[in-house]
Amino acid sequence: MAQHNSDTNKTPGREFALKFLFQFFIKENSDLKEKLLQGEMSPSELEDKLTEFKESYMDTDEEHPDNFIDSGNWFFANKLLKEVSKNMETLEEVIKSEVKKDSLDQIEKVERSVLLVGTAELYYFETPYQVVINELVELAKKYGGASSGKFVNGVLDGIRSKKK
Repeated sequence: MAQHNSDTNKTPGREFALKFLFQFFIKENSDLKEKLLQGEMSPSELEDKLTEFKESYMDTDEEHPDNFIDSGNWFFANKLLKEVSKNMETLEEVIKSEVKKDSLDQIEKVERSVLLVGTAELYYFETPYQVVINELVELAKKYGGASSGKFVNGVLDGIRSKKK
């Protein structure tokens, strides 16, 4: 099997971004969560949180023996999360219109995180949409419930088809 370098295999970067966002959604009543959701987290504050999370992420433990992110994927995840933070309101509106919910609090936290990462990549990066959707569906299957993959596939494909 061919090896993929960090220029072509961005899965670890997407996975890091997903886990970073997920940690905010599982924290109830967090000031940082509210800042992130309101798009009010300053770039320096986001950078500090990303660095802090990366250090924790890279600590090998029994639950996460394979957590590793190389410099290329770290750069990609960082860029992706900056777009999510900067465009949170727009991204959430796009997702809400596709899932037909009044609030994204009504969907699973993993799915919400996956959809934010996927929607940001569809909107602000030049990655082929098939790659984005496939990668995010696989992450939804890995971390979400039994129907997460189908749900994420439908939502991201709907977003992609409406994107101008």
